[in-house]
Parts: sequence; C-alpha cells; structure tokens
Amino acid sequence: MNAKFLIVPQLLATLLLGILCGVFAAFTLDVTPALQQVDATTYTHVQQHLNQTPRNLGFAVLFFGATLFPFVSAGMAAWQSQRRVALYWLIIALVHFIGVYWVSIVINIPLHQETLGWNPAAPPTDWQSSRESWANGNLIRTLTEGVCFVGALTLVVLRGWLAAQPVYVMRRQH
Repeated sequence: MNAKFLIVPQLLATLLLGILCGVFAAFTLDVTPALQQVDATTYTHVQQHLNQTPRNLGFAVLFFGATLFPFVSAGMAAWQSQRRVALYWLIIALVHFIGVYWVSIVINIPLHQETLGWNPAAPPTDWQSSRESWANGNLIRTLTEGVCFVGALTLVVLRGWLAAQPVYVMRRQH
C-alpha cells in the first residue's frame, strides 16, 4: 500500500474527533448550564428526549468512528514503519477510548438509561445528583475530546516532519 493513503484514516479520525468535540462542547457550554436552571419535571422531560436522539445512524458513525479511526491510523502508520507516528496515534486512540468511550459506557449511558425510566410527574428525590454526575461525565468527555482533537490535528499538520524524524534505539555497549 502506498504511504500517501495513510493520510485518509488520519484525516477521518481528525474530522470525527473535531465534530464530536464540538457536540460535547455544545452540551458542556450551553445545554448543561441551561439544565441547571430547570425544575425536576422539566429536567426529566428534556433528558428523556435528549437521550433518545443519539440513537441514530449519524451519531453512531460519529461516536464509533471517532473511537475506531485513531486506532486504524495507528495501525496503518505502524504497517508503514512510521513508529513515531503510530505511537502518537495509539496514544490519542487510548486517551479517547478511556476518556470518551469508557466514560460514556460507565457514566453517561447508565444515567441515560436511568432517566428514561423516570416518571416526569414524580422524579426521584435525588435527581440533582444524577444531573451533576451526567454533567461531570460530559465535562470529562469534552476535555478529553478536545485534547484528542488538538493532538490529531497536530499529527496531521506535522505528519511529514514526524515521519522523517529518525527513531533512536538505545544499543547495548559490548
């Protein structure tokens, strides 16, 4: 495979990471503060509608693509013997996996499921605790996604320079 095709998954990863960063940032900067101002019934209605919206193909492609393409970029760079580039993409992929994918699985998605079962006329008495946990999980995802996007963008911009840099290997002296 020609090394110039390596840029395709890198560009896709960068694009998807950037878009997902924007989605999470919009929630962190706009939606979450708005939800801090509403009562329990309104919060429940809004969260129930919001939690049903991401269950579509577009969001799935965005969310899972942003998780997959950094790993693909790392693998393709390794296959092209661009060890340094592969390592950096692997770091981005792992940071994203832990700080976005895993946080979503452990914090945000269970809270989505929980709020879907709430009765808007009689939300649980500790609904504010769930709201705070969801906001904190989303903040973690936003910050992580921002770091991953900036890292990916830097890699794409510096890709020629990084690929040309020698990889130094320590050798034992005999």
